Amino acid sequence: MLASSLHREKLSREIREILTERASNSGIALDDVSITTLTFGKEFTAAIEAKQVAAQDKFIVEKAEQDRRSAVIRAQGEAKSAQLIVQAIANNQAFITLRKIESCEIDCSDHSTIC
Repeated sequence: MLASSLHREKLSREIREILTERASNSGIALDDVSITTLTFGKEFTAAIEAKQVAAQDKFIVEKAEQDRRSAVIRAQGEAKSAQLIVQAIANNQAFITLRKIESCEIDCSDHSTIC
């Protein structure tokens, strides 16, 4: 928004300078020039819209790629977690007992008794 505002001001200033110079060549002195409505041609408007659509499409593609990478990283983490659990069970049967106790503690509403 700021860039378009600056562009509009620059364009307005350039038009004012051109009009002042032309009027001066005809012996007319302009004190002030005010541009109240500024419209662009169809080609320019279409180009701006195409640029915005391209930027939106790029954003959608980048977001999809980020989501894909996130899913891969999440899956790798879950796979590593499962692998570590399998190793823990294989190396120590007490791990299963610990998991059962943890599960009971979570499921029990009264923690004073063991399930």
